[in-house]
Amino acid sequence: MSFERFRVQQSVEVDLGCLNLERWNSYKAKFEEYRINSTRKERLAEDLKQDSIDLYYKGIFSLCDALKNIADNYHSWAVVKLYYSVFYLLRCSLATQYIAFVKNKGIYTLKLEEGEKPIRRDKGDFYGERLAGDHKTTIATFIKVVGENDLLQTNSINGELVYLWLMKLRDRVNYRERCFYEPTPKYFFAEIFETKKLNDYVRIYVDDETHAYCFDPDHACLAVPLKVSLDVSEKLKIFAGENLLGDARMKVLKKMVEGARLNEIRRFASLISL
Repeated sequence: MSFERFRVQQSVEVDLGCLNLERWNSYKAKFEEYRINSTRKERLAEDLKQDSIDLYYKGIFSLCDALKNIADNYHSWAVVKLYYSVFYLLRCSLATQYIAFVKNKGIYTLKLEEGEKPIRRDKGDFYGERLAGDHKTTIATFIKVVGENDLLQTNSINGELVYLWLMKLRDRVNYRERCFYEPTPKYFFAEIFETKKLNDYVRIYVDDETHAYCFDPDHACLAVPLKVSLDVSEKLKIFAGENLLGDARMKVLKKMVEGARLNEIRRFASLISL
């Protein structure tokens, strides 16, 4: 099955002379010595900007879809979508710092600065577990690169970093619990499922400058993705420019937002009007 892979990944493969994906693993040693020069930096930066827009769309699509689920009183799969929203948006956030992910028998980051070379990220220990896979590697990289410059890393939920808390909640809902609990409300502040209350709470979470709801287990599942999306949208505008999503994508997002009845929240609406 053919599919569209990330542009930076493909450009690095071509730079190293690999025109057949099936042979890419044999280029591992050559790849690890790959260096960014001025020409590569300029070209890869353009690729990364386009990749970042696609990542943002995946993140905001997942967020809007989850909100529509919640508006319809479906909460279990909404948890999974909200986690994925944050996962995609963290990748997008790193891209706005000129950090791309490239794979070759492992997961590497490549900083688009002259003289930089790939750094292996999926190895070692991660909060008592083996570091492996796209999800843990993305979160671990974001934690290491951004650190306490990120407000969501300055506090925790029951002693656990919010991104890890959300990832574990996704794992619990998706893999560990034997059933979904609909129609019984779970995972969110129960009042959010009452008529028109979702609109109120989205506004509260979006406008909360203290980020307090992001560290409250009754609210964090939705508050965290909303705050991450607001932060990343501003960074993406600076990194990749204006008018990013295009009319077709914005039409899709607006339809979901209309289904969730959230149109009047101006700051939230800005997320789908890039």
